[in-house]
Amino acid sequence: MNIPEAFSDLAEWLMFEVEEDIPEGQDYVAYAIGHLDESQKMGAERFIDGLLRQELSDRELIDIWFRAGARMGFAKDADYRVVLIEVLHRLRGD
Repeated sequence: MNIPEAFSDLAEWLMFEVEEDIPEGQDYVAYAIGHLDESQKMGAERFIDGLLRQELSDRELIDIWFRAGARMGFAKDADYRVVLIEVLHRLRGD
């Protein structure tokens, strides 16, 4: 699967090391999205929406997550899907 640059641009900000840099009132999802321009947001939204519509396995999503450059991991495999859904909602302004 080809991972678009817009999603990689988002993923590179998904890391625990930035916790001390996150402004008060934001979380890591808002912080990562805040580093994208409108074009990148639209590209990331389309890609995540497509991933979730494919009903990929948790393991497939984890592989894509880390191949995109994310450095944040979760204890449960299902948490990656939950985070992607949350990112999608926020990109859409839900």
